[in-house]
Amino acid sequence: MSMFQAIRAARVVPSLVPRGTVNAPLVAGPAAVMRGMASTAAACNGSLKFQSGAGAQPSLLTQASLGAPMGKRHAGVSVLGCGIAMVAVGGCAQGIGQLFAALVVGMARNPSMKEDLFTYTLIGMGFLEFLAIVVILIAGILLYSE
Repeated sequence: MSMFQAIRAARVVPSLVPRGTVNAPLVAGPAAVMRGMASTAAACNGSLKFQSGAGAQPSLLTQASLGAPMGKRHAGVSVLGCGIAMVAVGGCAQGIGQLFAALVVGMARNPSMKEDLFTYTLIGMGFLEFLAIVVILIAGILLYSE
């Protein structure tokens, strides 16, 4: 999560630095860039506070026009979407149960078709397992999306 905060800070910090005060060369390593970001953030730390009142000037965050300031992640909707998507895994489990129930019934009706019915059952189970894996991946994407 700190990687995303660093990327977002890298978008905010250049708009906070006054023009003509660039300290870093055009080609710099990652350590130099991070040091420059840290020193700029430390220099601008006091000016990032919201000022209220009738004669207050707009703060630097409102001038950056990047939306809401960095803050806490509200993951309620992500967790809700993930939970709803995980209901489909229960449907896959129910489908596998019905598949094997049909195998038992089919073998009871015609025992000579046992090998063919078992092959078809394994193919159907493979499709259902694939569906369950896809649902779990989509639920993970929903959980960690913002």
